Amino acid sequence: MDKDELTNRIIDNLSNSNEDRVRYDALDAKDPDYMMYSPIPVGYNTTAEQQFLMQNLLIGFAGGSLLDIGCGRCDLYGVASELASLNGDNVLYDAIDHNPIMTQLGEQKWGVNGIRVGAFETAKLESSEWVVASGVFTQRRCATEDDDLKKLFDDIDILYKLSTQVVSFNLLNPINNTHHEGFFYVHPGLVMDMLIEKYQYVTVRNNYSKDVYTVLIYKT
Repeated sequence: MDKDELTNRIIDNLSNSNEDRVRYDALDAKDPDYMMYSPIPVGYNTTAEQQFLMQNLLIGFAGGSLLDIGCGRCDLYGVASELASLNGDNVLYDAIDHNPIMTQLGEQKWGVNGIRVGAFETAKLESSEWVVASGVFTQRRCATEDDDLKKLFDDIDILYKLSTQVVSFNLLNPINNTHHEGFFYVHPGLVMDMLIEKYQYVTVRNNYSKDVYTVLIYKT
């Protein structure tokens, strides 16, 4: 898929007008709407990139309960709500993030309440049909890569136990990419082998970016 085709595919799948996307992408740090709408504070280059990546995490979601791990300003809720509405359903949304500034922005932006602040590893969270972790596993969190890999699979197991249907998350791809200090890259083949061995029903999608791939684990 060439760049123009990918751009058109992204645009076709978004509800925001092109005018809105251009405005959000052009916001700078001095603009009062920057933290609320710019893709930069939540780790994306463009609004289209962010929303397309989130749609990738939610392939097959048609409504119901959703636990958003590392929710930031809860933009996943917006994409999930659009997908649910296409099925005549809604989203029962629960979320947690370590940053109280971002969770407050999320509550204001989307009108959701009760977003938790804390670490998902130790929080007492209720089970949900879908458990999604967007961007949670992109940074190094341990002293060695072996420890990082062990923690990754320990954390995936936490998400799996919280889910009743699907676990979804994304990882950085080490193949043909420049590796940046402080970021965690995991070979998709290794991830798929280990997850299939433990959980059986697994999909890996490397379908929109050479840098990021998406993993879904199905319980049913």
